[in-house]
Parts: sequence; C-alpha cells; structure tokens
Amino acid sequence: MKSIRRFFVAAIACAFCMNVAAQTMDDEGIRPFISVQGGATRSFLQEGVKRKWAPMGAISLGAYFTPAIGARVQANGWGWNQCNPISERDVKTRFYGGNVDLLFSIFNFVNPRYDRPVNLVLLGGFGLQYVKTKYSQANKVLLDNSEEEVSPNIRLGGQLDVALSHRIGLLVEGGYHLVSNKYGTSGTKQKAWPYVMAGLSYKFGGKKKQHVAPNSAALAQDTYESDLSHSAVAKPVVAEEKAEKAKPAPVVEPQKPAPAKSTQTVSFKLGSSQLDASQQAVVNEVATWAKNHPNATIALTGYADKGTGSAQVNQRISERRAAAVKQELVKRGIPATRIVTDAKGDTIQPFKNNDDNRAVIVIAEEK
Repeated sequence: MKSIRRFFVAAIACAFCMNVAAQTMDDEGIRPFISVQGGATRSFLQEGVKRKWAPMGAISLGAYFTPAIGARVQANGWGWNQCNPISERDVKTRFYGGNVDLLFSIFNFVNPRYDRPVNLVLLGGFGLQYVKTKYSQANKVLLDNSEEEVSPNIRLGGQLDVALSHRIGLLVEGGYHLVSNKYGTSGTKQKAWPYVMAGLSYKFGGKKKQHVAPNSAALAQDTYESDLSHSAVAKPVVAEEKAEKAKPAPVVEPQKPAPAKSTQTVSFKLGSSQLDASQQAVVNEVATWAKNHPNATIALTGYADKGTGSAQVNQRISERRAAAVKQELVKRGIPATRIVTDAKGDTIQPFKNNDDNRAVIVIAEEK
C-alpha cells in the first residue's frame, strides 16, 4: 500500500510540473493530461469461485505528442471478497499495479485537430500486477495462509473521450486485461478479464485564444500602392527657363488608373477546412467585390501551418481549404470559371505567426 500512496503523491507532483511546462506551449505543442477513473472488472482467481464484477479505480498521466498519437502511464487497483464453496474458505484478493499504454485516435488520424468534441481512441499496452490473496475459514476466525505474486499484464481496449470544456473531458473506457495466474487451480494460467471504467480528464497546454486574422485590408493597400508606384508615368524633365519658352509645352498623357485589385485572407482552425461564422463574413466581402468587378479573376491559394502535421497531411488540408472557399463563392453567385485554386501545404509560410498560416489567401484582380 505504501508504494501505491507514493505513486499517487508522485502523480500529483508530475501534474503540477506538466501544468507549469504547459504555460509555454501553444496549440501545436505536446498536450499532457491527467485522468481519474472508476469502474469495475469481472475477475476470478480460484477454481470454484464464481466470476463477479469487482470495483476498480485508476489514475493516469500521459500526453498526446500529435493529435493522433499519445501514451500514458496508469496506476490501478481492484479487489474482491468471496467464499469458495469447494474449500469452504473465504477468499480475499487485492490487485495493485500499473500499465504503460499507447493511445491511437482514429478520428484525428483522418482529420487531425486537438479541439475535437468527441474522440474515439484505441489503446493497448503492458504492465505488472501485484496480487495478494488471503484465505481464511468461513467463520473468519482462523487464518489459513496467504499468497503473493507479481504477474505480467497485457491490456487491449478502447476509449470514448467527450469534451465537456476546452480542458475537461469525460472518459468512458472498456477492454480486457490478460493477467497471468500462478496460483489458479483450474489449470488456466492466463485469465482474460473484461473491465469498464468512466471518469474525467484534465488537459494541459493548448491555450484557448481568440484567433486574430491577418490584416487583409493593410495587405491589399500595400499591394495596391506597390502596383501604383510601378505604373505611374514619369514626370518630364524641366529644362532651363529660356529653353522652356522656346519649346512647345510637352504633352502629358492622362494617367491610366491601376487595375482594381482586392486581397483578403480567410482563416481556419487547427486541422479544419470548415469556415466559421467570422470567416463567412470575409467570403461575403470577396463575393460582393467580385460582383462589382465582373471582369476580375479570383485566385485562391490554400496554406497549412508548418508547426503541426506531416507534409502530406498539410498538402491535403490546404487543398480542402481552397476548395471550401471556392464552393462558398460559387454559392454566392460567382461563376466557377472565374475562380482559380492552388495549394501550397506547408512549403510556403506567408505569415510570420505560425497560426496565421492556416489560411486561404484570396487575390481578386482585373486584368
């Protein structure tokens, strides 16, 4: 029992350290978590003892290194009391131990994002269980003997993680323990015990912040002024006053206005290609401008931030982002023939802030 208490003290200390370390992490960093669960396992040990559901508890420390892959270290325990009808003895069994489990998120493997409201996770790992069994007469007066054993433990199961808030989640977990049974008299040395637990998790890091889209108006103005400076007509060279009087006044052609141009940025959340309400307003501005300039073409270039995901995943999501913006413009009456799409993935990062590169840059221009 002392070792179990020490583990729980160490778990609390580790949770404090993870919280301090998480203060410097953003949405793309490692996401540590701590969870506490309670439930039951259907266990048996000796021949003649009926299987029954017994209470079980666990505390876990872990982290997701990517939205899809994580690991945890768990301390758990359970126990039960029964009477063996064959030997007419009471059996009191206690299990204490821990597991190291790998976590694999099915949903995040397909579409990686940390802020998913519902997550389905496969888990598997191994560990050790300290098993202590005491036997006594049915009247509990005479203590016959006790047995102790350290058994290897293999676990396979699944977990449903439902987000209750940005940091707190509801965990529902189920699976099987495969536990070695040295003292079993039934001849079976491996026991597959089902278990089910529910509890809460607390996720560190990944500060929830208001996303500020890049200043598209300033970007458009800079582009316009740059084009205007290149297209301006040079002023004629003024000669000396006497020569000026002798020569006819130079003919200055009227300056042609620069072609109309609009630049906007549509921003996206981590791992997402869906437009939220604030970005729908940006698409409305692009559609309004395009209707007022019917000869303009619209170029959509999708990007992904380099801080998360692989190159292949980021290329796909940047393509989906550009396609999503095009679809919204077509819904607003802009012909698809006026729209050209491209996707750069994470090969180009147009913005200094990593989060801002989850975007589609829209350049609409009259030729």
